[in-house]
Amino acid sequence: MPIRRKAPTSQDVARLAGVSQSTVSYVLTGSRPISEATRARVEDAIAKLGYHPNSGARTLRSRRSGVIGLMVPEADADDGVLMTFVGTIAREARRFGYDILLVTAQEGADGIRRVVRTGVCEGLLLMELDRIDERVAPALESGLPFVTIGKPEEFPQGSVVDLDFEMLGRMVVERAVEEQCDRLLLFGAPGRKRARNDVARFLAGVETMAEDQGLEVILDAGALAEVPDRALRLTLPNQRTALFGITGVRQVLFAMAATGALVDDTRLLIALSGADLLDVSPLLAAVPQVDPCRVEISELAVQELVRLLRTEGATPRITLVEPRWLEG
Repeated sequence: MPIRRKAPTSQDVARLAGVSQSTVSYVLTGSRPISEATRARVEDAIAKLGYHPNSGARTLRSRRSGVIGLMVPEADADDGVLMTFVGTIAREARRFGYDILLVTAQEGADGIRRVVRTGVCEGLLLMELDRIDERVAPALESGLPFVTIGKPEEFPQGSVVDLDFEMLGRMVVERAVEEQCDRLLLFGAPGRKRARNDVARFLAGVETMAEDQGLEVILDAGALAEVPDRALRLTLPNQRTALFGITGVRQVLFAMAATGALVDDTRLLIALSGADLLDVSPLLAAVPQVDPCRVEISELAVQELVRLLRTEGATPRITLVEPRWLEG
């Protein structure tokens, strides 16, 4: 039986032409100006390999659909957070005359390819990326402008809009030290989630600042409802433990409220939360809260994609929003 050859990809074309994969996409879509010499090398490589680019990506520039593809993560206990992003993105997109096509992150790279094949979307928005994310390659290969909410380690020619998680990590450590805490307990199993770009950047900020400040850091992986008790067992007389998590904030908050830990000076909860928590209990007046800027990030992500779509010669860029304290 004859061996079936694998169809060439844009990566193969880039390798043969001696250019980046993004340059191949730009030659195919006409989305960026390319020198004639480079264009000739890419076209020669395409001919030699017999590469056949996606027809939807080639023709998209000639017809406007008014649709943006949005790949969202799987909903969890904090699905209210996800809906804040989705709702804000949809409203901001409508302001610019675009509708949203939702794709679930469970589909991964195949989901990106499926959406691109339809030729429906003018651009893509990807949420909650891993440090090295399989969805970036097909987004790049599509030739469509795209924006990620999240900053992968290897990021080729797409815009980033996200919270500055490294700064967040430094801020949390500084606050714990200011509040005379002896250790920082990070709940929500952050050690197991280092593959996520936000967790990896947050931990980088925490660990660098904690080493400089001499603060003990504990990566907690236990049940969220039991976090206050575990923190108490770690805290010796005349000591104080700070608690913080990127996820699971509400669960730990309610557990601390139920056990009286919110008014116990041995434990300090630092919450990553929007103003929505302020109405939960008057006890929250004493909880330092960091604004995750979800609405601002969602609006900026849409505005950045619109810029890439509508501005001739627009190049991708990275926008990191600084977190800020809410109280006071």
